[in-house]
Amino acid sequence: MTATTPAQQTVFEELVTATKILLHEGILDTFGHISARDPEDPQSFFLAQKLAPSHITTGDIQRLNLEGETDDNRPSYLERYIHSEIYKARPDVQCVLHSHSPAVLPYCFTDQPLRPVTHMGAFLGEAVPVYEIRDKHGDATDLFGGGQDVCADIAEALGDSPVVLMARHGVVNVGRSVREVVFRAFYTEQEAKAQTAGLQIGNIEYLSPGEVKTAGNLVGAQIDRGWDHWTMTLRQAGLLN
Repeated sequence: MTATTPAQQTVFEELVTATKILLHEGILDTFGHISARDPEDPQSFFLAQKLAPSHITTGDIQRLNLEGETDDNRPSYLERYIHSEIYKARPDVQCVLHSHSPAVLPYCFTDQPLRPVTHMGAFLGEAVPVYEIRDKHGDATDLFGGGQDVCADIAEALGDSPVVLMARHGVVNVGRSVREVVFRAFYTEQEAKAQTAGLQIGNIEYLSPGEVKTAGNLVGAQIDRGWDHWTMTLRQAGLLN
């Protein structure tokens, strides 16, 4: 890749830091990946080469086009098309995360919709959409997002939402920045934990449409506070310079 600009280098560093945060908070495991649109070229995005998240450094970032292709000869994630098709469909999206967020997974294989139960989850909207691969591809697939056709359908299922679940697979979070996506991923996980606990106790009073809108605006302004907390936690653990 050609020499990077300061803006691109900042994105590289944020992607690496975001990966460390998501690992430390238990949202990423051996698998999962986060990307960001190129601030110098909206027709391209940055995603690390195919590695376990714990190994990723700024030197591992690849530049891909909106077809999910790159001239970097290092191996790329098979699920890179999840990222490319969402960037193609959603010009507003600047960052995409795919994970197997543990507390969210049950909502990927049950008929219980994931819905916001506290103010911190208001960004989820009234209910999180689910992409069902069986609708077009039958019940003998690998449940993966490894092709452009499947991933275009994932982007369609996402619509204008900030989160889409992949049935029996995992989660996709999107947002207007790396920091926003990390914030949303953390609180998607927290809301799933809270909703599951609430269902075991009694009937849940979900957020109303008005609360979703008003609380979402309030909480959405706190993204940097979350980032500052999580990066300090990493420094205190010796995981970030």
